Amino acid sequence: MIGIRNTRGGGPERLGILHWLDVVVVGLYLAGMLGIGLWLSKRHKGFDDFFLAGRAMTTPLLVTTLVSTYYGLDVLFGTSEIGFNSGLVGWFGYSRPYYIFYIIAAFLLARRLREEGFKSLPDILERYYGRPSRYVSAVASFCYSLPVISLFGFGWMSNVLFGWDPQVGAFIVGGVALVYTWGGGLWAVALTDSVQFVLMCVMVAIAVPFSLNAIGGFDRMYDLLPAAHFTQMGDMTPWLVVIYGMTGLTVLVEPTFYQRIFAARDYKAVRNALLIGLFLWGAYDWCVTLLGMIARAGAAEGLLPADMHPNTALLRIAVASLPVGVLGLFVAGIMSTAMSTIDSYCLIGGGNVAYDLYRPIANPKATDDQLIKVTRFGVVLSWVLGFVIAFYFDRIMSIWVFLATILTSTVFVPIILGLFCKGFRTRSAGLWGTTAGLVGAIAFYVTFGLFGEEAGGTRIITLTWFGGPIEVWEEFAMFFTLPFSLVAYLAGVAVDRLKGGRS
Repeated sequence: MIGIRNTRGGGPERLGILHWLDVVVVGLYLAGMLGIGLWLSKRHKGFDDFFLAGRAMTTPLLVTTLVSTYYGLDVLFGTSEIGFNSGLVGWFGYSRPYYIFYIIAAFLLARRLREEGFKSLPDILERYYGRPSRYVSAVASFCYSLPVISLFGFGWMSNVLFGWDPQVGAFIVGGVALVYTWGGGLWAVALTDSVQFVLMCVMVAIAVPFSLNAIGGFDRMYDLLPAAHFTQMGDMTPWLVVIYGMTGLTVLVEPTFYQRIFAARDYKAVRNALLIGLFLWGAYDWCVTLLGMIARAGAAEGLLPADMHPNTALLRIAVASLPVGVLGLFVAGIMSTAMSTIDSYCLIGGGNVAYDLYRPIANPKATDDQLIKVTRFGVVLSWVLGFVIAFYFDRIMSIWVFLATILTSTVFVPIILGLFCKGFRTRSAGLWGTTAGLVGAIAFYVTFGLFGEEAGGTRIITLTWFGGPIEVWEEFAMFFTLPFSLVAYLAGVAVDRLKGGRS
């Protein structure tokens, strides 16, 4: 067995003991993922096959890759963190708004996007607004696609379970996803996602009854937790609930969603996949929220340390309740949650570098082989930058809100209005809207980095308004950056109409 000591104070916490059988299970999982990538490394026939799986993905494959890709460690640890701290608001306030956006994506967005034959999100911006808008959106998409959350989670989880230095753990475990993505492209991503989909869903579902049994059942949990944990809003401030819900806007401009839509065999395949995925996402969110609440009850019962960090809640209750072997599968399931995100987003980042920047700027006549080589370079670049940035943050939810703000502020207004308001497709509208959103988001976070006060894992600036104090949280960025992008976009429309410069 591998002994792991408990630590207090700063840095990630470490938990209990992993049996050698659990370690073997995790090792076999990592070896299997690596083997699939190497097996597929020479099987692609061109750039479309490498980046879009030949536009031949069927509903079952789309279900597994969509569900596993979009649900990474931000959902697993972030939602369980909310469940631990505030209860059912993790599902009702944070997760539920996403389901509305999934339905909109299935019935409104998917058909329009399939009709126009795009290959990437920046393709849309170039067609509607010109090439400069493509470049700005490609930068935002690349930044959003950096695997920061997954590498942060891998590092923290490796320290917790194996006692490794976080950077070493992120390098070793995250490196497996890098290798098979670099080699096999979207086919490797989709096939490994299928395995990861089964692991992540089944193991989270299994963990719930084991964990409930460990604390004495649902009635005991109800007795141990504050009453607010069982209300829809919990003890969260309304503004924080709203901003968590607003991160769901990313669904409507999500690069990996768009890639799967472009890679689908037809519109019906992607529509059906999104609708099936809706129920799977809902069940997964519910289980993860419950696990966070169960861990809070376990702390109140004395089963878990009362002073544990909420980010460790899900792992702690799993270690305390799951038997040998099953715990190893659970750890593999957690790893699969992050792996399925790293591979997809690194591939998107690689595509942004090769298809959205290198091809139009440096080599308009690039061959498929050249595009694949540059895409692979972009995959590595995305992974390396994600690794460098990952350990700047302290909380997974802070990372997620930051990435969602960068993407949504830059492309949401131009894409949605461009798709459904053809009269707004002017060159200045696209360039001004994307640039204002990206620059505004960066400026907002830089301002809070310089002048914000640390408080409860976030940064806060206190302003005076009509003689009274108002606290502005770092997470509130989209309240400012989205309107800024919209105003700049509409100003661009007005200017181009005055000049007769409609694109």
